[in-house]
Amino acid sequence: MRLTTTRSRTPSLKSVAIGAAVALLSGLAVNSFAASATGAYDKTFLAKAADAGSTEIAASKVAQGKSTNAEVKKFADSMVTDHTKVADELRQLASSKQVKVSDEPGAKHKVELAKLDGLSGKQFDQEYAAKIGVEAHKEAVKLFTDASQKATDPEIKAFAAKTLPALQHHLEMANALHSSLTK
Repeated sequence: MRLTTTRSRTPSLKSVAIGAAVALLSGLAVNSFAASATGAYDKTFLAKAADAGSTEIAASKVAQGKSTNAEVKKFADSMVTDHTKVADELRQLASSKQVKVSDEPGAKHKVELAKLDGLSGKQFDQEYAAKIGVEAHKEAVKLFTDASQKATDPEIKAFAAKTLPALQHHLEMANALHSSLTK
């Protein structure tokens, strides 16, 4: 009589260990990719923040050259300096997240900048203070407040929270400037 041996259908310890290792590494790779993938909200925030900053820089450069009011020029100087620094940080952050952001104002803002550039004297100063100073900073404060609470990427959330106090200060400065120009 011939004895036959059959292989056991139960997995060996070695094959279980290999399977677990493959599953673990696959899970790590997926988690790592998910962690590095920037969500839609965060990408939108980065794009809007870049657009807002580049608009303020462009308008403030116009104000530096066009305005004859010392307070407007001082405000514009601060905006160019501060927003250029933030724009550089934003570009570095976006790049680290593989998100491309523009360093030029968007189409909507280019139209606003063209209108502003067509003005002169007191009318220019008032419009610059109202649109770029007050309105733009109200929008920026809201944008950065929301991102400091809603962003899913911790670095983006931290960037928004860190930048927010300066934007709030800019809004206070803009309100004061606007008030002084409408007297």
